[in-house]
Amino acid sequence: MGHVAQLVFEVAGLLALVALLPRAAQALRLPAPVLLAALGIALALAASLWDPRADGAPDPLLDFVRGFRELPVTAELFLWVFLPLLLFETAIALDARALLEELGPVLVLAVLAVVVCTLLAGLAVHLVSGYGLAVCLLVAAIVATTDPSAVVAIFREVGAPQRLSLLVEGESLLNDAAAIALFTLFLGAVLGPGGFAVSSATAEFLAAFAAGGALGGVLGRLAGLFLGRLDRGGPAEVTISVALAYLSYAVSHAYLGASGVVATVAAGLVFGAAARSRLTEEEWRGLRAIWSQVGFWASSLVFVLAAAVVPRNLAEVGAREVVALAALLAGAFLARALVLFTVMPMVTRASGRSPLDRAYRLVILWGGLRGAVTLALALAVAETQGVAPEVQRFVSALATGFVLFTLLVQGPTLRPLIHALGLDRLGPVERLLHARVLELARSELRDRLSIAAIRHGLELGRIEAIAEALPPAAPAAEAGSIEAGGRDQLVAALATVTSREIELYVAELAEETVSRASGTTLVRRAGELLDALRLQGVHGYRHVARRQDEPDTATRAAAWVHVQLGVARPLARRLGGRLEVLLARRRVLEDLLGFARSRIRRLFGERVASVVEEVLEERLEGTERQLDALRLQFPEHYELAAGRYLARLALQLEARDYERLLAERLLSPELFRRLQTDLERRRRLLERTPALDLGLDPDRLIARIPLLAALPPERRAELRRALRPRLALPGERIVRRGERGDAVYFIASGAVEVDLDGEKVRLGTGEVFGEMALLLHQPRRADVVAMGYCRLLVLRREAFRRFLRRHPELLENLRRIARERLHRRAEAAYETGPKTGLAR
Repeated sequence: MGHVAQLVFEVAGLLALVALLPRAAQALRLPAPVLLAALGIALALAASLWDPRADGAPDPLLDFVRGFRELPVTAELFLWVFLPLLLFETAIALDARALLEELGPVLVLAVLAVVVCTLLAGLAVHLVSGYGLAVCLLVAAIVATTDPSAVVAIFREVGAPQRLSLLVEGESLLNDAAAIALFTLFLGAVLGPGGFAVSSATAEFLAAFAAGGALGGVLGRLAGLFLGRLDRGGPAEVTISVALAYLSYAVSHAYLGASGVVATVAAGLVFGAAARSRLTEEEWRGLRAIWSQVGFWASSLVFVLAAAVVPRNLAEVGAREVVALAALLAGAFLARALVLFTVMPMVTRASGRSPLDRAYRLVILWGGLRGAVTLALALAVAETQGVAPEVQRFVSALATGFVLFTLLVQGPTLRPLIHALGLDRLGPVERLLHARVLELARSELRDRLSIAAIRHGLELGRIEAIAEALPPAAPAAEAGSIEAGGRDQLVAALATVTSREIELYVAELAEETVSRASGTTLVRRAGELLDALRLQGVHGYRHVARRQDEPDTATRAAAWVHVQLGVARPLARRLGGRLEVLLARRRVLEDLLGFARSRIRRLFGERVASVVEEVLEERLEGTERQLDALRLQFPEHYELAAGRYLARLALQLEARDYERLLAERLLSPELFRRLQTDLERRRRLLERTPALDLGLDPDRLIARIPLLAALPPERRAELRRALRPRLALPGERIVRRGERGDAVYFIASGAVEVDLDGEKVRLGTGEVFGEMALLLHQPRRADVVAMGYCRLLVLRREAFRRFLRRHPELLENLRRIARERLHRRAEAAYETGPKTGLAR
């Protein structure tokens, strides 16, 4: 058999074997990576120890075992063939917007944890092994990567909060990049006699991250432009995604000297976000299914092939390596525990996110398995010219021993740990909900069976026997404890309502009455509510609901770009999408109120249902307030968004009519296909949410401000060139007390609240603020916060002074305003001063 034919035969045989392992892993209740590694080790041992001819084995088996021994298992194979596919498959599956909200905790796990692990574990090995610090840090960097597949699969199985899976998967994407960057630095230190400087190494590390992320984002954006324009998620667009995975990695790594891992991750996140917004639900599912299959092949083969080097790496292990391995394990676990239980809570609190439960942090600690990337980096050291042979053996032995410990000790004990922590058992809320649902199901089943029996003249006595076929209700003792838990009943009722909310958003996505981007955001936010409810109860639910009313991280970033750079388009797009999200949320919340008044009242009673209705009404009122703020400032766009929903609904009804006419043979298949093509064309026009017109035309804004509109036309034209329009978001702090005054603000529309030492004053359209600090050359003395969406005209300090020097009449008007405000402030201080008996 020729070389190419043998290679095809080997790959096909391995795929046939790995296809059987997921079912075996499920039956044995073991993580799949454990069995994949066991298969690779077994095949390697068989290839080196067993002679199939002696046992009379058939030739295909002989060729397969012999060919496995001859496979080109190299670091280059892992890092250039498999790693880009694995990274890209995980990246496109993640919601980039959700990851952005958790960016702080993810970076702590992915970067800080890798750095701390490298330092502590490397120092521990250095103290017991006698090898140089650079070699020990190299080993520690190699084992700092984690494989999330086992812990994520178990999290999904036990119904853990979605946020935990997001954190673990986000960590795995970025910690590979951090570990590989550190690996490159320390390998250079091992090879170079001069070592390396910490400052230059840090700068190089950050530059590699930034350059890789920028390149990946640009390439992902360019590839995303083709989505929906070639074949709607078909073979051509799938091919572009595969090319994107490899090109982003290759260009970044080979041509820019940046991080290829970060570039591939960034490209996958951006491309995935574009696919969610540009493709229909069915097209997106098709794209994801193809990448899921590619990811399964790549992850399975890489584990089997990487495990094949284990017997060779452990051939010359002695007591020295065993002691060093123990120190490496202790240092790595200590470092990860330090980050999870000390740094992570601080970062979580600082970012305003809900804290991670201690039990789940323990699972993340123990579930940090190592796998193919660790073995591939160790293999890269063994293949590097210039590294001493004893160092190569030492690195290979420790990396291999670490991987085996995580796979053979941590992997099999991960599920027992979850059981010991009680994470796989129903809590009181789930038990309560289970009992209530069964009780209602039995009642409704009896009613329906009775109606059917009467209609068909059957005996009513058979009904009870059929109803008993349902699962038994909660035991009496358990039911009694459930009845006593009013708080648990409320949590269970809200969990039922939130699950129904997710179903309604998914239904809107399926019916295409909401865009993919907005629908995905709504589903994710409802999932956040459900997670908060499970972890923190009703208080957590309300806290997250209030936080969701505030602008998200992407909107705040777009607002920062608008303020600092004067670029308004990203903010306009974010606000356009926010309006669609709010309209869809209002529709669903109104439906949920009806659901609470009917189903929740029957399930949980009047008292619990009334509290659920109160919580939903709070959310609805908050949504209405936000919609009113947008409608007040952007009435045309509000009407356009409402009309787009009606247009989507009309398309859905039209599609159903065509399907009914086709089923009734009133439409021919050819005409039906033409009508479907036209419907699809109109759907695409409605899919992209139009950017909101912020209404920041300087001339129109100047005309709304009497102080500026009264200027002669030539002076208005001169002032227009110096003014910069700006939109302030509700609750945004425009001016902060104590800071240096750098601009004066004219309110073209909206209102702000000025807080001066506890005294609050509202300013509206046509008024000005910020002038006092510039006229008096003093720091700001008040906080100014936008009460809604505010259109402002900003005049910077230098332009302000230059214009006033040439036009003293405006300076006099501003001084008059300043004097009036100082006079009012003095009167207010006098009125509220201490009573001394003197006349006021």
